[in-house]
Amino acid sequence: MSPLAQQLNDTIEEKNPHIAAMLSETGKALFFPKGLISQGAEAREKAHRINATIGIAKEHGRTMAFNTVTDFIDTIPPRDSLTYAPSYGIMALRKLWQESLMEKNPSLAGKSISLPVVTNGITHGISTVADVWANPGDTIVAPDMMWGNYNMIFGVKGGATFTHYPFFSNDGGFNLSGFEQAIRKGAQASKKIIVILNYPHNPTGYTVTKDEGAAMVDILAAEAARGTHIIAACDDAYFGLFYEEDTLKESLFARLCNCHPQLLAIKLDGATKENYVWGLRVGFITYGGVFSEGAHLAYEALEKK
Repeated sequence: MSPLAQQLNDTIEEKNPHIAAMLSETGKALFFPKGLISQGAEAREKAHRINATIGIAKEHGRTMAFNTVTDFIDTIPPRDSLTYAPSYGIMALRKLWQESLMEKNPSLAGKSISLPVVTNGITHGISTVADVWANPGDTIVAPDMMWGNYNMIFGVKGGATFTHYPFFSNDGGFNLSGFEQAIRKGAQASKKIIVILNYPHNPTGYTVTKDEGAAMVDILAAEAARGTHIIAACDDAYFGLFYEEDTLKESLFARLCNCHPQLLAIKLDGATKENYVWGLRVGFITYGGVFSEGAHLAYEALEKK
C-alpha cells in the first residue's frame, strides 16, 4: 500500500475507527498522488507569476480558443470556461453547493459535513461511492422497486449482494416494517451494510412522510447502536419534487448526519434535475459522520480517496 494511502487511512482511523473500517479494500488503497495534478492545483493557488505545471495553449497571454466554441459562451471568458478545473471541482462551486445544502436542509444546522466533491453527474458519484465503500460480497439494502443501475454498479460491477424489501406497505405508505426487517437481515449477514435511500423515489415517485423519515432514522441509529457499521447512501437525484403537505421536504442525509459514530451518511445529488441542466453532468458527493475533534481533517482525507 502506498504510504500516502496509509497516511489517509491513519487520519480517518484516528478521527473515527468505525468509518475507517467501513472502507473497501479499494478505498483503503486509494490516495491523491502528489504528482502533476496536485502540483497544478497548488500552483493555481500560489503561482501568481508563472505556472509551469499543466500546459494549456495560450496566445498573447490569453487562453487560446476556437471562436466556434466561445461564440456560444461569450459571457464567460475562456480562462474560466475552457481551462482545467481542479480534480475535486471548482472551489467556488463546491462552497456554493454546500451553502445551498444548509439552506435546503434545516436539520443540518450546527452539524459537521464535508465540502462537496464534484462528480460527472450523480451516476458517477454512486459509482465512486461503490468503489470506495463496497467490497465484493458486501450487503446492499434496497427496495424491491429500484433504479436498475444500482444493481449494475454495486452488483454486476462491484460484486455486492442485495437484500430487498417490498417498498410499499399494505396501506400504500412506505413499508417501515419491511425496511427494518431487511436492515436486521443484512446486519446478521454482514458486519457492514450499505443502505440505499432514494427519495423522491425512482421509479415510483413516492416521498416518505415526516413520520416515516423519522422512523427510518431511528431504525438505522438503533442498528448502528447494536454494533453494525452502516453506510446510508442518500440518492437525492430528484430532491425538491415535493408536492404534498406531509412529505419530508429535506434529505434524510440531514437527519442521519452525525447521528451515531457507526453510521456514515453520504449525500449524492446534483444540478442535473434540481436545476434542469441534464446534459451538464454536474453532481456532488457530501459526507456526514461523527468524528473526534478536527473533523475537517477526516473529511479532507476522505476527499483524497
